[in-house]
Amino acid sequence: MNTVGILVVGNEILDGVTLDTNTQWMINKLKPLNYIVAETITVRDDTTEIAKALNRMMDDGLGLIITTGGLGPTYDDMTLKGVAEAFSLPLAVNPEALAIVERQYRAFHRAGVVDSAEITEARRKMAAFPEGAEPLDNKAGGAPGVMLRREGALIVSLPGVPSELKWIFQNPLHPILTDASEGHYTERIINLSARDESMLAPLIDEANKLEPDVYIKSMVKSMVDNEKGHVIRLWISCHGDEMKEIQAKVNRVADFLVDLAENNLT
Repeated sequence: MNTVGILVVGNEILDGVTLDTNTQWMINKLKPLNYIVAETITVRDDTTEIAKALNRMMDDGLGLIITTGGLGPTYDDMTLKGVAEAFSLPLAVNPEALAIVERQYRAFHRAGVVDSAEITEARRKMAAFPEGAEPLDNKAGGAPGVMLRREGALIVSLPGVPSELKWIFQNPLHPILTDASEGHYTERIINLSARDESMLAPLIDEANKLEPDVYIKSMVKSMVDNEKGHVIRLWISCHGDEMKEIQAKVNRVADFLVDLAENNLT
């Protein structure tokens, strides 16, 4: 099972200017591939803080670390400097990455998005990679994604702009993560008739005994269902080697809970 750390970089996140929707989106894409997000860290645009967070994640033994934000052309885009510092690597222009930047700015110029396709120093900065890193194509923006393998871990740096992050994740990155993943994941959500989470606690305790490796999480806040009235949503999930086996476990627990609820809460 692959464990993941997500490192979010950006003053705008910590200052409350921008809401981090990227992390939730990535988690929901990683789950079906059986990647478990063990931790997320958010740091400011500071090279030392980025490096320190990366080193902590490496010390935690995570197999995949994804950074978001800080790949752009401005002075405060420092993520790759932080990655280089974390692993004591020099930064140098990567020819493949530079070709991506050049292609994108030619396209932007043809579309009238920018006044010139010239590769300025600011634009060249987006192709300055830690030594040994590989580019991930980006056809939604100017900055390539970055992939670096160090000490048994895969470190992936993605832009913070959601449309760019999603394009890179769903295109060049997804098959890489799929090939590296092990095992399977499944989940099921059910609604049980109840207003109060505390009424469900003993039922969840019984279900936990049935399949100990199935995770059950109640969503606390009750909602109104057109047929059932007030309900509380339960999220039931499981990881394992065989998809059919874990689906059977999840369905067994879900059906068990539905039956318990009907007999005890109505």
